[in-house]
Amino acid sequence: MRNDRRDFLAKMAAGMALGIVAPSSVWAVGEKRGEKAKAKYPKLKCDVAVVGAGPGGVPAAIAAARQGAKVILLEEDNMPGGAPVDMYVPFICGSPRVGVFREMIQELNTHHTIGGKPCSTFGKTGSDGKNHWWMPGSFAEVIYNMIDKEPNLTLMCGAPVVGVSVKADGNRNRVTGVRIMRNGEYQDIEAAVTIDATGNGLVADLAGCEYMYGSEAKSDYNEPVGIEVADGKVQPCTWMLISERIKRNAVLPIDKLKGSSAVEDNLNRWVTAPDKEDMIRRDAGIYLHWGKTVYCKDTRDPLLLAQAQMEALDKLRENLAIWHEAGYAVHLAPKIGVREVRRIKGEYVLTANDLIQGVMPDDKIANAHYSFDVWGMKIPEEMKHIGPYGIPYRCLVPLNTEGLLTAGRIVSATRVAHSSLRVQPICSNIGMAAGTAAAMSALQKTGLRSIDIKDLQGRLIRMGLFEGIK
Repeated sequence: MRNDRRDFLAKMAAGMALGIVAPSSVWAVGEKRGEKAKAKYPKLKCDVAVVGAGPGGVPAAIAAARQGAKVILLEEDNMPGGAPVDMYVPFICGSPRVGVFREMIQELNTHHTIGGKPCSTFGKTGSDGKNHWWMPGSFAEVIYNMIDKEPNLTLMCGAPVVGVSVKADGNRNRVTGVRIMRNGEYQDIEAAVTIDATGNGLVADLAGCEYMYGSEAKSDYNEPVGIEVADGKVQPCTWMLISERIKRNAVLPIDKLKGSSAVEDNLNRWVTAPDKEDMIRRDAGIYLHWGKTVYCKDTRDPLLLAQAQMEALDKLRENLAIWHEAGYAVHLAPKIGVREVRRIKGEYVLTANDLIQGVMPDDKIANAHYSFDVWGMKIPEEMKHIGPYGIPYRCLVPLNTEGLLTAGRIVSATRVAHSSLRVQPICSNIGMAAGTAAAMSALQKTGLRSIDIKDLQGRLIRMGLFEGIK
């Protein structure tokens, strides 16, 4: 029966690629307009619409609201949070941990530690050099509370974007809002500025923006690392899970599990088979696991993602039986973890050379520090670990488009550079900058390319976004 379902998904995906399955009517995609599709719900107006309530979108919405803009935050799922909540990626990598992100993890440490007590060495920066993770539900609770404290911010969950309003504006297209599906009917959101924080770049794609997908060749951007010939492949997907002891005195069978690393909270290394005696002594009882990793033929296609998830489940079955026999319950993430989809081409493309050289551009709007982490690509060890670098504002501004900014992991970068900036603290910092810039543009009634960068940077400095890295 599993094979029948997989065959059905494969056929459906192929049908969509050939145009056999009719696409949904959309409000506007470039010059194509669905004028006959009338919205049932009244149009909503705001200064800033943020699409995607994940690591980039939540900070973007909060930052814009704190600048005085009226903000609508749209989320396709029924709960905000994104990757930490629905993909079970609650393990923090990268830095600096500042602004809204620091507020969030400080709250997690104070009230939601797995052991029940705050980590006394956590520090002002939200780090103590050890690996920490929190339950996905705790992330959701903290995010709900943070959103609830912002009077200028309205959250709408269960509201997938199905169209984008695009108008001609000289030599550029101007995005003036989005259309969502609400309870089986359309609703239009009009905004002075829209932020695509979807993680997959769908809004920018619907707006007709140019984007990059898969690996470039090293020569395309004169990078010292990468592959010789572009192959169009993105990083593989991993199905994350949490195991939890349900039988008294049960011990995690780490030496029997195949290809599934584990992380305990408040530990400065991974738990592996040689650590079993120490693990028994620590007696954590609950662990975060990188389940199984698979390649998806096209992470832009939800049907192919579902097919990849079924493949990952097949690979997990042997380990699941081992967990259950040992006395552990396993909580599978609702969604398979996706590392890479579209990267929206902006006024500047961030490259591996920028990161290796530690470039801090004049229009820097966020600091970043994390190694190259391209799953499925070999990076020489001497090049893998890099120092701090800056994210240019130009990377958030899509080519030939006005009224739209990108936030999070979809900003303009090569695949190698993207592998560093895609982690949550950096995505959050980019999101805060995007939200602040969007609010400035909307309230000052000026184009996104015309805002005063020095003013933007000054606001970000006052919000503590440039702390930690000079």
